[in-house]
Amino acid sequence: MKVPVSWLKDYVDLQASPQELAEKLTFSGIEVEGIATVGSDLPGVVVGEIVSYTPHPNADRLRVCRVFDGAQTVQVVCGAANFNAGDKAAFAPVGTRLSADFVIRKAKLRGEESLGMLCAKDELGLGDDHSGIMLVARDIPVGTPLAQVVGPPETVLELEITWNRPDSLGIIGIAREFAALYDLPLKRPSVDFPAVAGAIDDWVQVSIDDPSGCPRYTARLIRDVKLGPSPAWMQKRLALCGVRPINNVVDITNYVMLECGQPLHAFDHRLIGGRKIVVRRVRPGEKMATLDGIDRPLASDMLVIADAGRPVALAGIMGGAGSEINDDTQTVLLESAVFNPVDIHRTSVKLGLATESSRRYERTVDMDGADWASRRAAALLVEHAGGTVLQSACDVYPGRQAPRRIACRFQRVRDLLGIAIPDEAVLSIFRRLALPVVSRDAAACGVEVPSFRPDLQLEADLIEEVARLHGLENVPAVTPTARINPDIDDARPRAVLDLRNRLTGYGLSEIMNYSFTSEALLGRFPTPAAARRVVLPNPVSADYAVMRESLLPQMVDTLGRNLSYQTADAMVYEIGRVFAWDAQREVGESEQLCIGLMGKVGRAGLARRQAVEPEEIFLWLKGVIEQLCAAQRIRRLEFVPADQTCFDPGCAVKVLVDGREAGWMGLLSGGLRREWRIFEPVAVAELALDALLGHAYDLPALQKLSAYPSVTRDIAMIVDEKVRHEEILAIIRKAAPKELTTISLFDIFRGKGIGDHRKSIAYSLVYRSLERSLTDEDVNTYHEAIRGALKDGVGAEFREG
Repeated sequence: MKVPVSWLKDYVDLQASPQELAEKLTFSGIEVEGIATVGSDLPGVVVGEIVSYTPHPNADRLRVCRVFDGAQTVQVVCGAANFNAGDKAAFAPVGTRLSADFVIRKAKLRGEESLGMLCAKDELGLGDDHSGIMLVARDIPVGTPLAQVVGPPETVLELEITWNRPDSLGIIGIAREFAALYDLPLKRPSVDFPAVAGAIDDWVQVSIDDPSGCPRYTARLIRDVKLGPSPAWMQKRLALCGVRPINNVVDITNYVMLECGQPLHAFDHRLIGGRKIVVRRVRPGEKMATLDGIDRPLASDMLVIADAGRPVALAGIMGGAGSEINDDTQTVLLESAVFNPVDIHRTSVKLGLATESSRRYERTVDMDGADWASRRAAALLVEHAGGTVLQSACDVYPGRQAPRRIACRFQRVRDLLGIAIPDEAVLSIFRRLALPVVSRDAAACGVEVPSFRPDLQLEADLIEEVARLHGLENVPAVTPTARINPDIDDARPRAVLDLRNRLTGYGLSEIMNYSFTSEALLGRFPTPAAARRVVLPNPVSADYAVMRESLLPQMVDTLGRNLSYQTADAMVYEIGRVFAWDAQREVGESEQLCIGLMGKVGRAGLARRQAVEPEEIFLWLKGVIEQLCAAQRIRRLEFVPADQTCFDPGCAVKVLVDGREAGWMGLLSGGLRREWRIFEPVAVAELALDALLGHAYDLPALQKLSAYPSVTRDIAMIVDEKVRHEEILAIIRKAAPKELTTISLFDIFRGKGIGDHRKSIAYSLVYRSLERSLTDEDVNTYHEAIRGALKDGVGAEFREG
């Protein structure tokens, strides 16, 4: 939000520098993102009169103008078309410096001499409008320095307004904040205007079919309006706030919205069918063209402003084509209403249509301020559009509520803030914030919350206001105290911390993502839980519209974004919650671990390879999971081949822990990788955290250490391609004696001499006894028993040597 400092000073007498104002406001909780200076002293630029003009003989889009600058008449070639003979405009003669590297010089354009320049606003640093030259009022004397017309350069504060402070989305709201910070009076502009007798009901009837969607609607009639440009000072303020001036009626509605935060809409009264205004939901099959010229299909849950036969505006967002102010408008119907923030936000997101109006409505506007804003606009329309205001106005107010009262305990303020602030200082802060104190005793006071502060709901909110005004920088830094409760079971947090440390030790980096994401992203990774996906009723945006049921989509998105920033190698993990509806229609949640590997990660030797082998990165991830499970004291870990749509065929497995499914791992499918422009294999896994921590609390059992030497034997066999590593391990363990301590796979070979659909696989077996040194005869006996079991179990053919 842009706030011109000169506009602020209309409402509060500020003497501080812009830098001091910014620091004061930031420390009070409203962040100042920047301080900009708009415009300049414009030395040399004057008001020039366009005496006459003719088409350029050699260019269709250029005009040759005769311009009088108060001293002489010169020829100027201009590309704009928004002027007539007799108009006065910003003129820069030859020699004028418009910027550090732009000086007006004598030139020839398509063969015609040009001795100066008729300037647009953006060329003068007065805005970003380049649609035509800057025209000024015809009664301004020729030769007047333009700086005298537009005023000196303006300082503009650029603010970031948080969702909980809708009262700060208007210049008066910011002025009220400064008035409280400096303990100065707030000066609100007059809303008085002359009015003529007459009943509004003779001109329009207003009804609200949906009071929950529209708790208040006011309408005021202004006749005999004369359309034209708004005053230069108003146009300048609008431009400083980033709003393009249009005409006096539309500019006044925008000006008041920026001033007090209440959006307004002006209808051409004669275009309102049946002289009726109905606030209702959309009817089946209805659609409307909005002021931006787009035909928009409407949903039944959207709120519209309608006349007797059709919608004429999207409530709180944008007016409709066919009822807007135009060159023939003489009678204006002025709307100032309050709409349900949830409705406005939902409609804005569905239509992808965000406006200055919707931005304010979806954060809540001041219920009691609607009529004040209408009166303020009516007073400006009388002053600057020659309008005549009907004395009576329509105010349908079904949502009227009694003011909210909150008790605030003085000692609670001191306890919570840790500062000895006196009772009278607390009361003074409430007075400065325009929070009326309606009751008081020795221990507490009662505060009546004004309608413009919907964020104040609890005693803690009032205490936060005391902290802001007292000065957060004045709250001392106190070392927090903590009590140790030996009865609290902290086994799980310690187990999760140990898990994180181990993953970090394996070379992985932790990432964190929001629990909210988009349906489009989740839809690319279908899971059984997708049918139970939790969709937020009123998301901040479409990118955060659902609760994630899996960590995998955001993991892949993170890897893809890293690659786009030229980080081609990554080993990352995330521990986070996932959400889904349960059988009782309650939102269930669980914690998951997701691991992602991309690029030449793992062994140092991989870095020397030209490309990443899919099998290598798959096995590296499998090794990480095996090491992690071993450290978590998991006794039985299995990998079972399975198909999953987001993985390449044949490159996905279910991970079983103690015989129960704990998650998935595999190689990301080529189709998904291409969406993020990833052209090398990506290995990902997602596991249930509870399954991994199931044995983390087990006490380790002591085992004897052997004092005798070990004996190693290798065993190499040829088996069918379908035989899995787990099957071989199970057979070896079943046939082996208690002296077999280690089984290590060290080679897999496919190729000539093996045969089609066959593989050679080799293991190293380590034998060691606790009671004695093993002899060759002992080990040979053990080894032959294992070979026999493998031959019978998987049809192994053994290779010697």
